[in-house]
Amino acid sequence: MLGIGFPTVETNNGQPVIIVSNVDGVRITGLLFQASSVPSTTLLQWGTGGYAGNANNPGFAYDVFARVGGPNNPAQYQVSTNVQVTINSGHVVLDNAWLWRADHDISGIVYNSNNPVFNGLVVNGNDVTTYGLAVEHNLHDQVVWNGERGQSYFYQAELPYDVTQANFGNPGYVGYRVNSNVQNHQSWGAGVYCFFRDNVVYVNDGIATGSSSGVVFTSPFTKFLNGNGQITHVINNKGSPVNSGSGISYVCN
Repeated sequence: MLGIGFPTVETNNGQPVIIVSNVDGVRITGLLFQASSVPSTTLLQWGTGGYAGNANNPGFAYDVFARVGGPNNPAQYQVSTNVQVTINSGHVVLDNAWLWRADHDISGIVYNSNNPVFNGLVVNGNDVTTYGLAVEHNLHDQVVWNGERGQSYFYQAELPYDVTQANFGNPGYVGYRVNSNVQNHQSWGAGVYCFFRDNVVYVNDGIATGSSSGVVFTSPFTKFLNGNGQITHVINNKGSPVNSGSGISYVCN
């Protein structure tokens, strides 16, 4: 499936915009997935669960973007989905994707968790790889990785601007979460940024994983952009705080 000029495809019946069956070798490129005023579970659903995929004929999604809000005015109507992209199958590659909950729209700045979406990306399949992934402003964890042997190369996440300590900091949401049961996962160059614009919010970790030695993050960092509060640690209680007095923190390994 090839989009010419990045056409916008929108769900209007509560179903995903695209559902990929449990098949090999699917290619999707050049599309913008958009949430509508009819709530949906996800915008792109790859597989129905439990399908191992094929290492010799993987699925690919190139240059695909998703947005929740932006062209709308929340005072007139809001848009929502639970997850922007859900990958249930194994051996899928996501290359150059930006999954964005809007921080601004046609009326101005988005406030008060309007246009809600919980997660940008949820990976349930094994052997999934991402290159150049950006996930921003979702109201819970930006990425949730449940599958084994995942790999991510360059990851950028910006936490939401319009949350509170009660609805974001206290629950312990992060920019990148690897399920504590996962035994093997690798990431290179993952960065999590914060701009808590509207309230003072303290987040304990930018990245959270279990304790398996097979879960390895190479050169992760956190960055304070502006605003209030801080990210206290980079990953799993390691790394220094980033706040108005200290803009960036790395964990070198």
